[in-house]
Amino acid sequence: MIKAGKIHKNRVIDLLAECIDKNKSVNWIVKQDSKRKERIRHLVDYSFEICIEAEQIYLTDDQNGVVICSMSDDKLPFLEEAWQTARFVLNVTGIEGIGKAFRRERYVTSFHPTDQEFMYILFLAVDKSKQDTGLGTLMLNELSKTANRENVPIYLETSEERMVGFYQKNGFEIYHVSDESLFGFKLYFLRKMPAT
Repeated sequence: MIKAGKIHKNRVIDLLAECIDKNKSVNWIVKQDSKRKERIRHLVDYSFEICIEAEQIYLTDDQNGVVICSMSDDKLPFLEEAWQTARFVLNVTGIEGIGKAFRRERYVTSFHPTDQEFMYILFLAVDKSKQDTGLGTLMLNELSKTANRENVPIYLETSEERMVGFYQKNGFEIYHVSDESLFGFKLYFLRKMPAT
């Protein structure tokens, strides 16, 4: 895998926007209007910008797989975070959707550890033409090596039931499932502890 830089931004956005277009959790946050697809691209752009400085965006060597992650202690400077949040509201959720997005964020983070650092996977995607070729497993294996070296667990959530088995095959365990009434779908919380 290679660390993505600013020069890879368009590839990251193209790849992720295509793969998460039907994602239930993404579409729950993104304002559902005539600009929905554009708003999904803005969501990926937002994620790219908040993670690029910490060098936590990776592409497979052939650039057909991408993972955006962060360490729990990675924080943007206050003004940069405020700017990115404003962009998120204007371009992704709309003013009326911000309360819903913050409510989801509070719920999700309430299940994250507060007493230890951890790696958090925001997005993992493989080009649709290259799925089921091992690229997803390759990316998770590389992240696991880093997490083991740093002695930190990896956390993620998915609303895609078909992905739960994939993560479990790669050593993740379900530690919480949201009630379907919260979001209109189940949100699966998974983690992988570092190897001892």
